[in-house]
Amino acid sequence: MHSSRARRGGALLLTAGLATGLSACAISDGTGGTGGSGDDQTLTFWSYYQGTQADWLQAQADEFEKNNPGMTIDIVKTVGDQQDQKLLASVATGDTPDLFINNIVVDYPTLVAGGVTADLTEYWDDFADKDQFSESATWTTDDRVYNLLPFTNLIGLYYNQDILSEVGIDTPPTTLDELQTALETVKADGRYQGIALSGAPTVEGAWLFAPQLLGQGIDYCSFEGPEVDAAFDRVETWAKAGYTPQATATWDQNDSWQQFATGDYAFGINGNWQLGNAAEAEFEWGTTQYAAPVGGESIVYPGGEGFGIGANSDKKDLAWKFLEEAVLTPEAGESIFTIAGSIPVRADVAELPAIRDNAQVQPFVAAAQTSGSWPKNENTANIQKALGEAVSSVISGQTSAADASAAAIADIKAAIEDGGGGCS
Repeated sequence: MHSSRARRGGALLLTAGLATGLSACAISDGTGGTGGSGDDQTLTFWSYYQGTQADWLQAQADEFEKNNPGMTIDIVKTVGDQQDQKLLASVATGDTPDLFINNIVVDYPTLVAGGVTADLTEYWDDFADKDQFSESATWTTDDRVYNLLPFTNLIGLYYNQDILSEVGIDTPPTTLDELQTALETVKADGRYQGIALSGAPTVEGAWLFAPQLLGQGIDYCSFEGPEVDAAFDRVETWAKAGYTPQATATWDQNDSWQQFATGDYAFGINGNWQLGNAAEAEFEWGTTQYAAPVGGESIVYPGGEGFGIGANSDKKDLAWKFLEEAVLTPEAGESIFTIAGSIPVRADVAELPAIRDNAQVQPFVAAAQTSGSWPKNENTANIQKALGEAVSSVISGQTSAADASAAAIADIKAAIEDGGGGCS
């Protein structure tokens, strides 16, 4: 999982460098308040975006100001791993920002419980284009909408077409059974490696393993049963056969991508943020959706940044106007894909030429329409870590599949309880 924040949680984002070219809109250093009151038309937006994502947000703010004379978007640059506490503290002072982004997978339960986020239900219900968004775009508690995920980052299966052609694999696999058969073929050929993926004992390892169960309807809130045992058995089989090298147990997603990029691996599981890097590969490659489990479908967890309105903002209507005009439009979806590589959740954006005509991105666009739902629990990061540790221990050979499965089931349940017991 990839994130632009200093700490890694459940969400992922495109790798970004230092923000450049910021102009036009007011930029703060993170010490400002809500940017005025009364008739003031300034909206304060707390953002830890960097690099291309920051460039995109700045461009959207510039365009919004141009189309709404007299309004100003004051982008307050914050530090990612400090934002949670800063937002929670802002509630006590009555000084929440008008707008903010957040690492939605990890932050959402905490921010809602802390009273940071405004209820967006009425705005969303009145939003003319809401039907263009999948259910994963709205984050709710007690059937009330508090956060929006208009763009996302997801994982899929990359394949080295040169290798597949050489070993006689005619089409890329679409199911886990087909993938295992393909790995057996690559192994028997003897010239190439199988699959490069992250098996690290972190949220990254969990993020790459979880879809094997998510596609069968098993998520963190229902993590138990024979399907869980079978998924761990598969991990053990692949590890013992050498389809996944033992070193995979410590690889994060950047490590695994570097290995796939060598041209030695037939397959790699990674995210849409690697598409730019893949374009520089010295071999023919392609993408498909994450291989579907037996009797199930391809479903992966979405990552990305949530957009919210501060509960104490006295300009909620104006803040929603910004979201509606600068974040939720087809043009905004196309531009963040073009500039930063994130996948728009809007269904109609998939028909825009820049995305429709890009065969490599289409599997990620499709995944965005059917992505799974994260547990709504303040301990989501540790819930994932429990799974990542269990998976990594099997790949490294330290733990049997049966023991790792039992440990994951127990530890995930304990982490959910530690986080307050709520989940779905």
